[in-house]
Amino acid sequence: MVDDARAASGDLDTVGVLGAGLIGGSITRALLELGVPVEVVDPDPAAVARAVEAGARGRTLSELAGTVDVAFLCPPPSLVATTWREWLEASSGRGPDRRRSVVLDVASVKRPVLDQLAADGTPSASPSTVLVLSHPMAGREQAGWDASDPALFRGASWILLPPAELTGEELLRCIRSVEALGATVCFMDPTFHDRFAAVTSHIAHVVAFTFQALVDEVDPRGWRRFSGNSLRDLLRVAGADHDLWTEILEGNEAELGPLLADLASRIDGFDASRDIPAEPPQDPRPAATGPDGQPRELILPWGDPLAAQRAALLATGEAGLELTDWARRPESGELRLTFGAPVASSP
Repeated sequence: MVDDARAASGDLDTVGVLGAGLIGGSITRALLELGVPVEVVDPDPAAVARAVEAGARGRTLSELAGTVDVAFLCPPPSLVATTWREWLEASSGRGPDRRRSVVLDVASVKRPVLDQLAADGTPSASPSTVLVLSHPMAGREQAGWDASDPALFRGASWILLPPAELTGEELLRCIRSVEALGATVCFMDPTFHDRFAAVTSHIAHVVAFTFQALVDEVDPRGWRRFSGNSLRDLLRVAGADHDLWTEILEGNEAELGPLLADLASRIDGFDASRDIPAEPPQDPRPAATGPDGQPRELILPWGDPLAAQRAALLATGEAGLELTDWARRPESGELRLTFGAPVASSP
């Protein structure tokens, strides 16, 4: 995987990282290990100092916006829209000789970001820069630079939610940057993404936080220390950062609320004789080929916006497919993306 990431990073120029916490720090350290120059902005001078110690360069937001072609936007979720607006304004001074920069956010809920941008009248693109919503499906309970890990994204899925304004060339810059971190790319529509995140992550955290409170009440002396992995795994998740997860769960309340009500109803009516599966659950397997038996492919324009193909691109994630290959077509220069079914995870 490291060799694959090194190959993907082959022609990456300097990458900007806004926010040197767990995610931003892990991105910074992973790219530095691959020899990619990284420039970091963070309101906390101590976080910048740690990044500089690791080999990054500290910069101001204006300096970064005027020079880098790829940046990762890693503030707390509630600050994504504000930070993007500041980046957008700073990018207005970007020289006309530079190509438009692509900026990937990493927030795990998208609707609040889109709603805030709409409320402020902030566009997701300008002639100088374009915002690409994204979400790395990786993390840990600890926060901050000290919790960062250059291997955090290796083998993880990284969701891209490209806007209609994005060109094929800009999309490929996003793909190469994510693959350089060791992650696998998939695509989703923002609305589907928030439901996906609720089912695959947010419900598990709500259950863990609730269960932690129950255990604390019934086990004041700490005999939980004698337990096995089932309890430990739930309590590990419950150790997640309080402020971050308050933002995430409140931000995804529209999707999370109905699902939690459904879960509560199922728990209330749980019958062990009926509701424990006789066999381990099996991962559903999506069709990795089209009706003609060939791998699923999409052809995207290289220099023009992908608006006409965007719906088909975003639908691949809901179909359970991930990006398995990409290339430029020699005859036309268009970008060809190939999709397949991901490797089944262990139950």
